[in-house]
Amino acid sequence: MFLLLSRFVQTVEACDACGCALGGFNFGIIPQNEAHFIGMKYSNAHFYADMMHGGTLEYSYDLYQRIDVMGRIALKDRLQLNVVLPYMYNTMNGSHEKEQLKGLGDPMLMLNLKVIDQSGNPMEKWLHNLWLGGGIKAPLAPFEYSKAGDLINPNFQLGSGSFDYLAMVNYTSMRNRFGLNVEAVYKVNTLNSQQYRFGNQYNAQANGFYATKVGNLRVLPIVGVYHEYGGQHTHEGFFQANSGGQSTMAQVGIQGQFGSWMVHSNFQKPIQQAFNSDSHVTIEARNRFSVTFIRFIGTKSEKSVFSFQ
Repeated sequence: MFLLLSRFVQTVEACDACGCALGGFNFGIIPQNEAHFIGMKYSNAHFYADMMHGGTLEYSYDLYQRIDVMGRIALKDRLQLNVVLPYMYNTMNGSHEKEQLKGLGDPMLMLNLKVIDQSGNPMEKWLHNLWLGGGIKAPLAPFEYSKAGDLINPNFQLGSGSFDYLAMVNYTSMRNRFGLNVEAVYKVNTLNSQQYRFGNQYNAQANGFYATKVGNLRVLPIVGVYHEYGGQHTHEGFFQANSGGQSTMAQVGIQGQFGSWMVHSNFQKPIQQAFNSDSHVTIEARNRFSVTFIRFIGTKSEKSVFSFQ
């Protein structure tokens, strides 16, 4: 996704459109029970960028990997505190630059409130479940910015250097064994100490699923669409070229729960994208993959998304 071509041109910057900074807060169908949990999520995102300079094609293949250590405390039946601590491993393999950067990312904290809960009500043909949430991301990971380009560009950094704020809505509806989950997350980024501000971001997804059982294993095949947007960045109040953009992806996944254990895997393929690049630069998002392992804790740990036989 990125080119470190600071010897020739301004750095290409479109990272925040990729959703990496929001990866720990796409809950999907996970938060529908009232149990505590601990878990781990691995995700990766591939990007490609190129430009012509002096008749020579300069390019970069970039891989963004992260491991999110996640935890949830069910404060009450309808109130949950969620914590995410990411570990980042970013790799850039380009014609003029090869870089690696790894370490802890910025931790995130979110409080979720269930405002509608009709799960398991036999009098309802359609069952509805709605969560609202708000949270904060703290700037604990390093961030460095250099106009001279002798440091890794802002999108490649492990952190943003700023306190950022999140809002989330997660809605699930189900009839018989068929269901729909819709989720949206919005992130407001603030100015950091080096006068750099990443553009605000949001992502939204809609997924259909079918709930079935194989013995004691609950299985949910999932298919849907995912969209994300990242606003243009600023430095000292000036908009930064080649930053921000949007993309839409088709996605398929499968989720299984056996007792208090749950695993979820997801694959995404771009179907539309438009990054804010100039006429000399091409930026492409490629495929993404994630897998999540969850261990529910407590007396409600075996409750599924919605009860079914």
